[in-house]
Amino acid sequence: MKTHFAPFTDLEDIEQAPCGTWLGESSELSGDWTKVDCRRCNKRKSSTTKAIAAEEHAIVGQMGDMAAFMRAQA
Repeated sequence: MKTHFAPFTDLEDIEQAPCGTWLGESSELSGDWTKVDCRRCNKRKSSTTKAIAAEEHAIVGQMGDMAAFMRAQA
């Protein structure tokens, strides 16, 4: 079976890979692109990487806003 990309930390309840493939008993998941051999995952690697980077950027921005708010309250 193919190894699919999974950027999540909790892999217990996942039923479908980010590429859209339904996972079975023998499906493998990895957060390491070098281990991924699913063609659909590899084809979407660029857009997946960009989406993850955008989400991380938004989280860092929210953390900065929260820190600024907390400094203003002190």
